[in-house]
Amino acid sequence: MTFDDIWLLFIFMQTELILVALLGGVLALDNTEAFQTMLSQPLLVGPAVGLLLSDLEGGLRIGVLLQLAYLWVMPIGTADLPDPTVGSLVGCAGYVLLNRLFPDKPYLLLFLVLLFTIPFSQLCGWGLIQQRRLNQRLLPRADVCAEKADTRGLSWLLLWGLGLSFLRGVVFSVLGLVCILVLLKPLMDLFNPVTDLHLPNLQTALWGWGMGTMIYLFGRKGHLPWSACGVLLGIILLLI
Repeated sequence: MTFDDIWLLFIFMQTELILVALLGGVLALDNTEAFQTMLSQPLLVGPAVGLLLSDLEGGLRIGVLLQLAYLWVMPIGTADLPDPTVGSLVGCAGYVLLNRLFPDKPYLLLFLVLLFTIPFSQLCGWGLIQQRRLNQRLLPRADVCAEKADTRGLSWLLLWGLGLSFLRGVVFSVLGLVCILVLLKPLMDLFNPVTDLHLPNLQTALWGWGMGTMIYLFGRKGHLPWSACGVLLGIILLLI
């Protein structure tokens, strides 16, 4: 893949890439700082990306699998964990966009997207920790504003913190989209002759991983009623 090919690819997809990057900023806010509507979970990130890129089915397919892979992640304090929100957004967008070019290799594409998304989510997690450390530097100023009852100053500090989170989401989304398209497009060309015969087992393995994680997290005696209600609701939605 030449530089001209990469440049033409980005020009062709520029509007969609900008929309996905802005969505990354909103989702970064939703994770902890602002809305907390659960839209930042991969299960909802996938369909949201799919709607933006006119492939709801593809977005939902990859979003469900990434949700199963990241069920264990909880954004608590300064714990060194991956950031599945922005990472999943990049993975879902990369899968949907590249699936247009390689519609006959869905499992090979899924395999390569997962290989990229998992370490990239770790990088996004590092970025999240750096942002929180930067926010901690604002605390002394916030204390001064609180002592002086300076509500305007507190509002500006709050907006500054929210702006940093939005900017982090946009920057890492752009970085991830550039990397996933530049790296995975040549790899798909290289491995295009490889058959998809055994790769569906990867999807089965992810389902098994997710089910095991769900049992571990929600299979305790006090959680069983809620788990049963969730499973029943999911079955009803599938049948509708």
